[in-house]
Amino acid sequence: SLVEKSSNLVIYPSNKEEALESFRQLGLNIIDSYQKSKSDYVSDQREDIMSALIIGGIILAISLVEIFFMTRSSFLSRIKEIGIYRAIGVKKSDIYKMFYGEIVAITTLTSLPGILFMAYIAKSLSGIRYLSKIFYVTTANVMLAVILVYLFNIIVGLIPVHNTMRKTPAQILSRHDLD
Repeated sequence: SLVEKSSNLVIYPSNKEEALESFRQLGLNIIDSYQKSKSDYVSDQREDIMSALIIGGIILAISLVEIFFMTRSSFLSRIKEIGIYRAIGVKKSDIYKMFYGEIVAITTLTSLPGILFMAYIAKSLSGIRYLSKIFYVTTANVMLAVILVYLFNIIVGLIPVHNTMRKTPAQILSRHDLD
């Protein structure tokens, strides 16, 4: 009678499966509280991870777009330099090597210290009990970030060079809108 008339009742039987089956045969709405709590926890964790990944992805996309535009604007001021190099007979591969070296040097002097500093800060914050689940820093994560930043900077830095190198030296030097 108590079970049939109560709306919210917690029961701890010695045989959980037998009790669940017998109550379900009576037509009662029975919920395994452990399974429900576990599924709620997993669902909440999945939502937290997805929201963190989405926010991180948006921040990363904005940063990469900014890097692209900064690199492109810096390169636009050097187009005449490339035209002159090409006009005096410098090989395309040598110009690529020059810009590749500059990109690696700039990335090493700017991005690498920033990544390492932020990894140190995140590692320090992960030592705080409340923040330990938010920050997960490993050597592999840091190395992956460094590799991705170098790859992205090299690709983005060489795209404008490639687009300019497809032209003849006369075409490069005839651009009047870049003075």
